[in-house]
Amino acid sequence: MASTQPSPILCLPAEIRLSILEHTLPKPLHIVFRPPTHTSGFSSSNPNNPRGLSLDENYSSSSHLSLLLTCHQFRSDFTHLLFSSTQFVVTDTYTPLPRRLEVLRQCQIEAIRHIAFVASARQFRDLVHWTQHPFNLPNLKLDTLAVVLHRSAHWHYPSDFTADMVSLLRRLQNVRSLYFIRNGANVKGFFKTWYNRLVGLVLKEDHWQRYDNPQGPCLEEVWWEWEFDAGGQWFKFKARKPRRVVGEEAYLEGVKGLVEGLMREMEGEEEDPDPRARNGWA
Repeated sequence: MASTQPSPILCLPAEIRLSILEHTLPKPLHIVFRPPTHTSGFSSSNPNNPRGLSLDENYSSSSHLSLLLTCHQFRSDFTHLLFSSTQFVVTDTYTPLPRRLEVLRQCQIEAIRHIAFVASARQFRDLVHWTQHPFNLPNLKLDTLAVVLHRSAHWHYPSDFTADMVSLLRRLQNVRSLYFIRNGANVKGFFKTWYNRLVGLVLKEDHWQRYDNPQGPCLEEVWWEWEFDAGGQWFKFKARKPRRVVGEEAYLEGVKGLVEGLMREMEGEEEDPDPRARNGWA
């Protein structure tokens, strides 16, 4: 005979049930990527070294939502928490993400905070044409968005998208941290070199829009802080408030440290034996 006694956890207030679950949840990005196999052996003299984080192909977003299948009460209590703490990973490079999200309710989409998607040339072309919000979905508000380079025998030419990527960064909203993860992919021109060129063009474009644009000053919607991890082979842009308008001399003094840091990073770059930029991948 089936027991009619309620589960002990259901006897607790909803706030306590949520608190218990929060303590059991891992950090999203930490469980999606495998760490570098030999981080200590990474050679800074070889910026095209393929070691670094790699996407765990056995990871399943749905497995982290299985608790919602327990009962109606769990679904009611935990849907927002689990959707907001789960790293959703999209490896399908053919189906646009908005179409994949059509199976979800609007409240579930609004709860999503972490998305990682595998990117080939098609995804990069779509990405740089977002108008203002990730995937052109205004209701999608992300804490982390990770662009994971597609790992194959083909080569990536990300320098083809540098200028458009900088324009996107100036207008992109609803993303707190934007990651680019090499994922062991082949990158022509070197992954770190592309990062340096992005940062350099961000600074150059910002100065031009503020002081040289005839219609200026044109301020960015978001200012970003940047960080490169050599061992993990990833870099990120972290969203900050737009920088206020100041005189050009004060502005140059304020970005002096950023420029000097960029120059130090560029000093260690290797010469690219094949610097040709092409649309897409070879």
